[in-house]
Amino acid sequence: MANINLLPWREEAREKQKRDYIGILALVFLVTCLAVFLTLSFIEVVTDDQRQRNAYLQNEISLLDAQIAEIRKITARKKDIERRTKIILNLQQSRNLPTHVLDELVRIVPPGIYLSSIEKKGSLLWIEGRSESNNNVANMMRKVKTSQYLNDPSMQSIISQNENLRQLQKFRLKVTISDVESVEATEGGQ
Repeated sequence: MANINLLPWREEAREKQKRDYIGILALVFLVTCLAVFLTLSFIEVVTDDQRQRNAYLQNEISLLDAQIAEIRKITARKKDIERRTKIILNLQQSRNLPTHVLDELVRIVPPGIYLSSIEKKGSLLWIEGRSESNNNVANMMRKVKTSQYLNDPSMQSIISQNENLRQLQKFRLKVTISDVESVEATEGGQ
């Protein structure tokens, strides 16, 4: 007898194709899930690594900030010490200035002038006295201009009393005392 296939082979082929399709679909789904999982894991590892680097950088930045703050404190202390040293040096250098000024006054006062008072206010020296003539005061002012410790003479007043009696004339003179640094610069240059 002849072999007759009564089974619905097309149905079976369709079922087999459907199973193969679902199997391939499941395989693609599993591969895609695996790829997504691996990608997310890789991103997580990279992110953790970057977080560790950021934390390290933050720690180093905080250490550097502390060092910068310390350097600023040291710089401020250094400036303060330099300022104090400069003040001390100026005091040390100006310690002998009154002696030099008085010695210079002895040199610039010509005969015929008698000093009655000398007053120092800051860097100004107020000189009061009596003079036999205006020429003596003018000579004294010329000598002040050539002095290294005194400069800028300015006549404030000359009071002439009774001319018939030939009395001494009162005068008031303002003189500026030179800075210690400028005196030392002129001494160093000579």
